[in-house]
Amino acid sequence: MKDSMRPGITGTLSVTVDESLTVPEVSSKYPRFAEMPQVFATGYMVAFAECTAMEAMAPHLDEGEDSVGIGVDMTHTAPTPVGLTVTAVAELVEVDGRILTFTVTLSDDAGPIGEGRHTRAVINREKFDAGVQRRRESIER
Repeated sequence: MKDSMRPGITGTLSVTVDESLTVPEVSSKYPRFAEMPQVFATGYMVAFAECTAMEAMAPHLDEGEDSVGIGVDMTHTAPTPVGLTVTAVAELVEVDGRILTFTVTLSDDAGPIGEGRHTRAVINREKFDAGVQRRRESIER
């Protein structure tokens, strides 16, 4: 991780909500979702917040490093219908070794829709992937 990974760095992303990002489209495994309103899904909002934090981090990672999400505390305060654009802003507020905490605010064309905190851990991707493989192999024996 570069020395430039310090509180205050930000990332901003925008996405226009289409049907694929709405609650009924979350998963066919859970039929109740199909009955829900066609608005931006909370699960997709959380994923979008994570992506925005990752975008903020990217220029400050060393070669071979990546990050994984380890914590989310978000509130979804307003519905976003299809066709509106959602913008997320993630700001790094705390660096504790390899653990990074971001605040994330989200809004659409009509105003605020959510906010919260997201925590990520900086990892060595090769070592992480090897650990995943060992875990998989531990149950295949």
